[in-house]
Amino acid sequence: MSIFNSILKKQTSQQQQPRKMKYYKLYGTPYLLLDINERDNKLRELASILSQAERGYIYSRKFRSVYEFLGEHFDIVQSEYVLATEKDMNLEPTSEPQRPKLIREYDKYIETEQGFARVLVGYSFSTKIREAALSFYPEKITPKMFEVFLQFNKVPTSSIRNYLTSLEVKKARMSRYASASTSIEEMLTRSERLKKDIDELASDTFKFRVLIVVHTDTKQELDTATKEVVQKAQENGILLDIPCCAQGDLYYLRSNISYRYSSGISTAKLYPLAGTSLVEGDKSVFLGVDDKGNPIAIDYFASVNGRQNPHWCIIGTTGAGKTTSASALIYRSLKVYEDIYIFIIDPMANFNRFFEDLADLNIVFSDDRDLGLDPIRLVAENVVSSGNIADFITEQYGIPHELRGLLVSLIEQSKTLKELLENVEDFANKKSATEYRKLYNYLLNMVTGADKKIYLGEPIDLKGKKFVILGLKTEDARKKRIASALLMLYAYSMINRLPRDVKKVLLIDEAHFLFESEPISEIIALIYRTARALRTSMITMTQLIQHYKLNKYSDEAFKLANNKLLLKQERESAEDLKALAKASDEEIDLILKASRGKGILLSGNIRAPIQILLTEEEKMKWRTE
Repeated sequence: MSIFNSILKKQTSQQQQPRKMKYYKLYGTPYLLLDINERDNKLRELASILSQAERGYIYSRKFRSVYEFLGEHFDIVQSEYVLATEKDMNLEPTSEPQRPKLIREYDKYIETEQGFARVLVGYSFSTKIREAALSFYPEKITPKMFEVFLQFNKVPTSSIRNYLTSLEVKKARMSRYASASTSIEEMLTRSERLKKDIDELASDTFKFRVLIVVHTDTKQELDTATKEVVQKAQENGILLDIPCCAQGDLYYLRSNISYRYSSGISTAKLYPLAGTSLVEGDKSVFLGVDDKGNPIAIDYFASVNGRQNPHWCIIGTTGAGKTTSASALIYRSLKVYEDIYIFIIDPMANFNRFFEDLADLNIVFSDDRDLGLDPIRLVAENVVSSGNIADFITEQYGIPHELRGLLVSLIEQSKTLKELLENVEDFANKKSATEYRKLYNYLLNMVTGADKKIYLGEPIDLKGKKFVILGLKTEDARKKRIASALLMLYAYSMINRLPRDVKKVLLIDEAHFLFESEPISEIIALIYRTARALRTSMITMTQLIQHYKLNKYSDEAFKLANNKLLLKQERESAEDLKALAKASDEEIDLILKASRGKGILLSGNIRAPIQILLTEEEKMKWRTE
């Protein structure tokens, strides 16, 4: 960024009488998570606003608050962004920000009606300043309020050009002095950037300054917060000073100290609008906060913010908070959406334990229990196609591909697995029925081998149950895969019978067991495609994003989910995060280093860092270790 010391003399006598300021609402964006093209668009938008407004300030305010949800209170930070200018703008009007009144002024801080405050000014800016340098926020001690002012005033480009020329002259005169020459070289580096902005990008030029006001309850908190603000600003490329004996004037924006000069493009790079406050209405499910503490609450059934379906992918390694995050989503959905049906298939039986007092039907199937799951009945009820089930059976029981067509035909002629076996046996007993005898021998493994407990017995009755959890207690990965797939289809069969205007959720935990099978993955992708028309949210949960690359259907499921919660991943997931989730380097770094419950939320066209927030009661109830 190109910034200079004051280059124009004060012309107090020529200043115009101030006109009435107008105030316009601006909106925050998750700037640091955007890719380079989206960032450039945001910078151009802000530079355009500066040019149209010509003079005034952009005001960013973050303050401690409480978000009330379902009778619980969560500590959050609320954000407000305002443009103040004398110009008429094609933006949403708002009122003037209400700030605490000054009561007493000291040398380097002030006392307000709400506590203590200190004004810091930017007096030096690095040539390699970080984009969105004004978007930082202190974390060790959350200030009561944190204000940022980016004041600006358009100046004639000709004045800047004259100054750029004078720098070369100064360099020639002072080249004999090493220290002075170094200072001039630094100014020339900045001037080259400014000259390029003017000549190549036709950017307007501005006089600007940065003011930061920290508000706390006590003087001790003020000193601690100030140290962190100074440090964070320096890390972003801004050196801050605490002017003595001018705190009151600076607080009310009256002093003229610390102005610098730059182009609109470079000034926009300070970008004080980074932040995501996302609350989508009365039916929003509160999930947590972004990296600045802003609340994130989404109505995932609503087609807003570019979201076209309510489906989810929830991804996180062991200990990342995947299961507790999903539990929060389920529990809070039950409260927010009063008339909702939820079906959970859990091969690890965690959800059975979490919601044992809430579920209408809560069953953990052990290895010695008959499940009574009949895939042929599902075909007869038009839940799934004969081809899909034929592929499923063919893969699981090693049936040669040349027998698939025969199996499809026989499935279509049968209403139950028992009837299918009887029909195959009847044809097998006839002469010249080699193919039928071969197929019959393969199918017998379903009811005579280790898998017979899956298919024999009577199926569970899901009718009239609004909250159903079907868990498995087995170490047999094969049984987990087959039983989970069929339990999922039984739940989907029930969903098909429910009224279409009723909200429904079908959640599959440990989905990698299913994605390892391409025929089952195809069925899952089919549910993702069709469930939206049934007003159903399909949710798959797995540990690694790579599991969605196991085959083309798992990849399709990931693409069809308009909500993705990406929690901590292993380092080898970096390339897949970039390829599948289109994650930026900053997003990948955040995900790889994330603590429990922290990650990235992708919802429609929203990309936001998120920290899932749980109540103390939820933390105790949903422990997974």
